[in-house]
Amino acid sequence: MSTTLRNRASWTFGLPKTLHAFGVNIFLLPLGIATSVLIARTVGPTGKGSLDLIVATAALLAMVLSLSLPQGVTFVVAQGKVAANVIASQLVVVSLLQTLLALVILVLLRFTDYFQLFLPDWGWWIVAGVVAYVWVDLLTKFWSAVLIGQQQIAIVNNSEFVGRVSQFVGLFILVAVLYWSGKQLSVGFLFLVALSASTLINILLLFSLGLKFQLTRDLSGLKGALAFAVPCYAANLAQFLNYKLDVFVVGFFAGAASVGRYTLAVSLGQLLWLMSNSVASVLLPKVAASTDDDSSVRHTARVTRLSLWATAACGLALAVLATQAIPLLYGEAFRPSIMALIWLLPGIVVFSVANVLAAYIAGIGKPRLNLLVSGVSLIVTIALDLALIPRLNIVGAAIASTTSYSLSALLLIIFFIRETGAPLREVLLPTSDDVKVLLSVVRLRRSESTV
Repeated sequence: MSTTLRNRASWTFGLPKTLHAFGVNIFLLPLGIATSVLIARTVGPTGKGSLDLIVATAALLAMVLSLSLPQGVTFVVAQGKVAANVIASQLVVVSLLQTLLALVILVLLRFTDYFQLFLPDWGWWIVAGVVAYVWVDLLTKFWSAVLIGQQQIAIVNNSEFVGRVSQFVGLFILVAVLYWSGKQLSVGFLFLVALSASTLINILLLFSLGLKFQLTRDLSGLKGALAFAVPCYAANLAQFLNYKLDVFVVGFFAGAASVGRYTLAVSLGQLLWLMSNSVASVLLPKVAASTDDDSSVRHTARVTRLSLWATAACGLALAVLATQAIPLLYGEAFRPSIMALIWLLPGIVVFSVANVLAAYIAGIGKPRLNLLVSGVSLIVTIALDLALIPRLNIVGAAIASTTSYSLSALLLIIFFIRETGAPLREVLLPTSDDVKVLLSVVRLRRSESTV
């Protein structure tokens, strides 16, 4: 990619990186909702549930096989321990090996009675499609990790934005074409649209890197990434299962339609995490590269409390709107999603704190603390899912998730305070300086708009 195109991809429009990440993800909120409405209206709860199981299975394979290397790559690149072109070349080989393992796992699973718990039995093409999705997902995570390590956060955000807009536009066009031809949208077509959007994001990130790939026998950078990633792996896997295990348990006990209704509540609620996740993606390389510990602690405390209260405000608005908006936008078939969302929101709001603080703890090189938090929370998730989902269906899954999320946030707050000595009020309560910063940003945007 030319220098001009790379510079355009990294535009932040005058905003600091953290605020730019906030802004991009705020734009993604209505886009994500519009996409989910389109899917729900065209295939209903059962079709949506089948699609969500496919994507969740692909994401599970990518998570299990990634070994948390993306975090390790971000860490070593941020600290200047490896050349980007060298580790990127090695990651291509690694991704191919990981994808081959995914193929072997799915082929073996295909010959068991458990296959339909994870994927619909549509023949071998669904296996090929999921394997392709896993490969694209792994490469996308690797390219993003290199760019984030270089603190090119805007490139990652802008590529994600373009990809998600393209997904919605492509899906809308596909629905219109099928409607005028008298045909209905299938789950298979939906999956192909999702795969195409992920591929586009992958290509945009790859071009933005602008690397000349170079394979070498020097594996020191890759080993350094693995050394950082392996302690993170168990924590990330446990946290991933905290997010996704309930989807498979709901599918097992209640079927695809309940999965569709529950994942609607989850996806709407987790849209609120776009803000704290964007902060976390900026924070990890910033902390890893920082030589000023006090400044990192103050910055982390500030973005933690801002993320918490911004998420709380959005969560309150979502709770108020959901009772009318879900039946109106998604249809009466999704009305059960309302109560699941209401039960999810407290945990989702509180967990915004965990998203930020976990990035700080990883950035200071203590991922084992994140492992402890994720492990304890996973035990709670498993116990409550098995106890509540058979009795309360998707509301039971929501209660289990909120309990687990809240426990994770509490433990991470305790560890952050213990490691840094920061007062609890600085982590959770907004200050007058926060208000001044926000007002200054608003004034800056107004002045720019008048120029």
